Parts: sequence; structure tokens; C-alpha cells
Amino acid sequence: MWRRATVASRAAAASLRQPVAAHARMFSGHSPASWDSWRETIKSTGESEFLKNFNLPRDRASLAHLMRTVATTKERNGDFVPRVIIKSLCSAYKTQDFDSKKLFLLTLARDLHLDIPSLQGNLASCAQNLAVVQSAEGVDWQHDQVEKYLRSIRALRESLVPLHELLFRQILSQMDGGMLFLVHLRADVRAVLNKMSPTDERNDNVALRDLDHHLQTFLAGWFSVGFLHLERVTYEHSPGALLEKIIRYEAVHPVGTIIELKRRLGHARRCFAFFHPSVPDEPLVFVHVALVKELAASMTYIKEATEHLEDEHDARAAIFYSISSTQPGLQGVDLGNYLIKQVAKRLQHEMPNISIYSTLSPIPGFIKWLHQTGYTRLTIDEIKALSDMFEKPVPVNELLAKALAIPEWHTTDDIVDVVKPILMRLGAHYIYVEKKRGKAFCSVANFHVRNGAIFERLNWLGDVSAKGLKNSAGLMVNYKYELSHVEANNENYLLHNTIPVGAQPRALLGI
Repeated sequence: MWRRATVASRAAAASLRQPVAAHARMFSGHSPASWDSWRETIKSTGESEFLKNFNLPRDRASLAHLMRTVATTKERNGDFVPRVIIKSLCSAYKTQDFDSKKLFLLTLARDLHLDIPSLQGNLASCAQNLAVVQSAEGVDWQHDQVEKYLRSIRALRESLVPLHELLFRQILSQMDGGMLFLVHLRADVRAVLNKMSPTDERNDNVALRDLDHHLQTFLAGWFSVGFLHLERVTYEHSPGALLEKIIRYEAVHPVGTIIELKRRLGHARRCFAFFHPSVPDEPLVFVHVALVKELAASMTYIKEATEHLEDEHDARAAIFYSISSTQPGLQGVDLGNYLIKQVAKRLQHEMPNISIYSTLSPIPGFIKWLHQTGYTRLTIDEIKALSDMFEKPVPVNELLAKALAIPEWHTTDDIVDVVKPILMRLGAHYIYVEKKRGKAFCSVANFHVRNGAIFERLNWLGDVSAKGLKNSAGLMVNYKYELSHVEANNENYLLHNTIPVGAQPRALLGI
């Protein structure tokens, strides 16, 4: 009996696969496949079987046809087809290998761009209608053809919306988890762009960069600060899955153990994250804060000061010592700057004893710059002092690299006496003087100064971890947020490239 049932089950499954196979053939040509055809297929197979057997077309023309059909077909109330097709499309995409995803994204970028015939027609219509109602002041609003002109403007505006945006809207409206899918889709676009080779067509790169920019703009509208929810993360009350993500996504100071995480979320510490209602289980960006008595100069100070602080209300400074973005697909969408300001406002309300708001930040590109370019800033006296450390002659461009390669250089007094003044001066120079298109070359400096902070202080051996020594020779920076001056500082930086700077770095820079 068991054998007969198995045979019957296989026969039933085979009969279900036949309509699915027929459905798959709908995508292999260029003739339109109607919602009605898909509806009948889904009804005959069942949704789960349809999803399991759905495959994306392998040729670009058929894939483009499928995408355009999904993007442009108007939804009817109560119709299940759009939801099933979009879910199938997205589920199938997620299972693809790199090359197949690249084809999918190039199809989105090139074949689902603008409807050119529609755009040309609407441009001509708009120009024609404008000529009728135009006046010396712009538009004659008393003209009886104004309404026709406005309709042509609306039609032109709609024809300037790429077809892939229509598909994005369908994904958001029809699919649970659609927002996170689009965030991951942009991350894939950026991954493909990063791996583009000289053998790829140049215009593929251009098309993908345009898709990346469009997705960034599209997502920025949905992830504006008004949609975000600030939440404190605690060891006692936050879900275990969230705590695991805080460990996994930590980008500045890696969390080695659960005990370390518990300490970072414990006494005299805070962790805050931004969440979005469409992605409720994902911390989009989070910041770790230490409550201490003074401006922190090192990670060691933060550890010791928070452990020894008996009462949090004795703290005078809130130190933002780590900020991590979790979604590569949201790169370029301003989240971190809003997070710091929101956290500062919350702490102002909850802890009026806090008067100092500052970061303790790394300088991630400092050593790379030092070895590639920074050594050219060495003075004659500095070159001599470094050269005297070695028995044999060392090329000028290798002096600093060789000095910093000495084991335990940062704990050897003779070496520190030579390199400390050099590194402090060049560190201040790197942050304040080095520019990229007029803005701070250092990405961390640019982030905080653009956010309205002051380059307050450069700290010697602020982070002596292996990562800290490798990336920034242990140097760390305090970017201080004087909340009453944040907006003015932000405006001066954006308009005039002005970096506000404290007394200590001024002295290092000689300004």
C-alpha cells in the first residue's frame, strides 16, 4: 500500500509540474503572457508548488519581458497574481549565482530604463501645449488650455520614471520583506560594480552606476529620519537575535565574546540603534556610548572609567566610541548623522548631568596615506631623527614604515620619543589639511565635521589593539559635538569647507 501511495504521489507531482513547465515557457519568447494565464497556472498547481518550480528566464530578452510585464501591469483589487509572481521573481533572484545576478541587474538597468517612445511623445506634447499657454511671465493661468498643459506636464513627469522604479514599487506593495530585498539588491549592484573588469562593456558600468544612484535616491526617501525608530539595546531585554547582530555587525571595535558584549551594554554604557518599521528585526545603524567624567583619550580609559564610575549621574561626558552601519545597500543614505544627534537629544533629556558630547574615533586610512604620500611631509630634522634609529641607510619613503614595523614600537621609549611628535603632527595634517573635492579626505573626519562636530583633540595611543596600530598607529580623535553650534558648523563646512578645530590640533598644525 505504501508503494502504491508513493507512485500515486509521484504521478500527482508530475501532473502539477506540467502546468508550471508550460508557464515557464511563457517567459521564453517575446509574446505577452497575461495575468489570466498566470492565474490559471497558479490555480492549477497551488502557490507553494508554483514558487518551488519557478525559474527565471536565462536569456536577457525574456527576462526583460517578464520584468516589464510585472512592472507595468495594473493591480486589480483582490488579485493574488501580482503577489505570487513578484514573490517568485524575488525568491528566484536570491538563489542565483553572481553571474546570473549580474545579468538580472544589467537587465534592470538597461532594459527597464525609460520608455523612450512614450517620453518622446510626452516631450512633444508638453512643448506644444506650453507654446499655447506661454506668456511673458511664464504661463498664462487664465488661458482655457491651461488644464491640458498641466495634464501634459503630469504625463511627462510619469514618463521620466524608469520602469525599474515601477518594479520596485510593486515589490514594496506586494511582497513581505520587500524593503529588505531592495536594500540587498542595491548591495548586489555595488558588489557587481566593485568587481567589474576591463573586459566588461563600459556602458554596463555606466548603466549600473545609474541604477545604483537611482536605488540610493529611492531608498533614501523611505529611510528618512521621520520613518526611523530609536531604540536602546540592552543585554537584559533585547532579543537574543538582535544581540547576535550587534556582535556580527560591529565594525570599529570587534566584540570577541558574549561577556564583552554584556560589558558594552552594561553599567555606564549605552547602545542605541535605528530601526525601520518595514525591517523591524534589523538594526540599520547603531552606536556605542560610554558615560565618563571627562573627554576620553583612549579605549583603555573608557574601559577603566566606566568600570570605576559608581553612579552614572556623576558622569559629565558621553563618548560615542563606535558607530556601525549594518546594510551595505544603504551606503550613502544618511543614517549615522541622525543617530548621533537623536542619541545626544535623548541623553540630554535623561541625563542633564552630561555636558560633553564627543566621539573617540579611529583614523582608518592614516597609515596607508602615511606610506603612500605622508612621508613627503617629513621635515629634514624628522628624516634625520628617523634615520638615526637604524644602522644601515633606509630610503626616506620607507623610514616611517620601518619604524612602525619594529615589534612593540609603541612601548619602547627611544622609539616613541622620535615618532610621537612626527605622527601627531602628520595625524593632525591628515585630518585637517588633506582634502578630496574640498572636503576632508579622511572619511571619518568628513562624516563628523559634515555632521557639525569640531576636530577637538588628537590622542596618542588611543587604541593599541592590533587593528588600531595597523590602521592609524594607535591615534584616535575626539570630534566634539557642541549641540548649540552643530547647525552653524555644518553649514560652514558644506558652504565653505571650513573645519572647526580645537586648541590642541591648532598647536600641532601651527595655526
